[in-house]
Amino acid sequence: MTKALIHPSLKEKDLEPFKEANNTAMFRGGATYADAITFGAEKVEKKLLDEFSKVRGKKTLQYNPESDLTDYLQLYSDLAAK
Repeated sequence: MTKALIHPSLKEKDLEPFKEANNTAMFRGGATYADAITFGAEKVEKKLLDEFSKVRGKKTLQYNPESDLTDYLQLYSDLAAK
């Protein structure tokens, strides 16, 4: 992880969600610093689904194969209004 510390403002604790250095850790890290969480597939790793469903204060958008972009546009509109 020391290679990732490329800027003085980036601290070791900022990289904590990525420590496992695998695909799940990448998703976890991205969600940690995101304003919202979207699920792009019907089948999501249970570990991630459990973690993200407990997150408070972040909007989530569940996967909906029947949806068009309306749900995403509403999500971005809600985020912009904050």
